[in-house]
Amino acid sequence: MTASAPPGRLFAQGLGLLLFLFIPIVLFLFVRHPRPIGASLGAGLVLIVAHRAVARPWAARVRSAKCLWCNRMLTDATQAVDLQLVAGAERLDARTCPEHLAPAAKFFTWLDRAKAPLRLGIFLPLLALLAALAAAAFGNDRMLPLATGVFQLVVGLTVNLGAWGYLGQTERAPLAVPFPAHNFFLLGVRTLLWIFRGVGIWWIWVGSRALFAG
Repeated sequence: MTASAPPGRLFAQGLGLLLFLFIPIVLFLFVRHPRPIGASLGAGLVLIVAHRAVARPWAARVRSAKCLWCNRMLTDATQAVDLQLVAGAERLDARTCPEHLAPAAKFFTWLDRAKAPLRLGIFLPLLALLAALAAAAFGNDRMLPLATGVFQLVVGLTVNLGAWGYLGQTERAPLAVPFPAHNFFLLGVRTLLWIFRGVGIWWIWVGSRALFAG
């Protein structure tokens, strides 16, 4: 049985960018919640499910073809090293450039060590925002401004904790991934971390103003 051909750049990097764009669209629908709010909530939830259904098999196809850290294509002529990740009961064989193995291993070590506060800092504000959006869809939008401000502030703080905390870590195997692993292959971890830092700082400012202004 012959091995499948490696994915091309358009599939591995272009589709990765397209799949990444699902995330800011969903956040726009939840945070800005254009009216009708019920439609924004429903569309956001549909996009989350559709993104997962497409991105998981895509990531399985491309994870050996590009560097998990910098997103560079790894051709036959490119020296690369293997990086094994553990996502639940699944073992994922990823690859990196040689110089990017250490930061990738440190990042996933940190992600696993800090998984409890990171999960709480993302999913609790998200659940509160979804509940407020559902209530607003039925005419009760009293809690929506508060839930939106809390979501932006807490998530902004959380993603900055996740994006900076790995710098002082020492690698510890196994490298567990406590969040959906396919998202880290979309643009490469390094690019995602800079997006988290920038958007996170902006959300800290916006969320703080919404909660504490006046």
